[in-house]
Amino acid sequence: MSAQAQVLVPRFTGRKANVTPFRATRFDLHLPLKYRLLGERDWRKGVTENVSRSGVLFRANEKLSLHTQLEFNLVLPVGAAGPSPAEVVCRGEVVRSADANNPTLAAKIVQYRFEHGAKTA
Repeated sequence: MSAQAQVLVPRFTGRKANVTPFRATRFDLHLPLKYRLLGERDWRKGVTENVSRSGVLFRANEKLSLHTQLEFNLVLPVGAAGPSPAEVVCRGEVVRSADANNPTLAAKIVQYRFEHGAKTA
């Protein structure tokens, strides 16, 4: 086989079979989160179910439409982002919205920044 015609073969990583090696690792973190629709003034409260470098799954107060643009913030505990708590300030887009009685939203992260030394309370 020539160097130009290489085939990518997934390697076993110990993860569940339905997770490809190209999917971001999800961390099972149940953290308070605040979110709002882009351009809104007031924040709403939620709780994360899991977090990855590319997105977040969280419980919300209401079901939102796909492609809704959001701002959301959460504080990562000591060790998750370094030696001190870090607030992650994100912009994202709703890519999945389920269960109208107990809404769960999946949002991809479009832009983010860390603010180290955040207060956890």
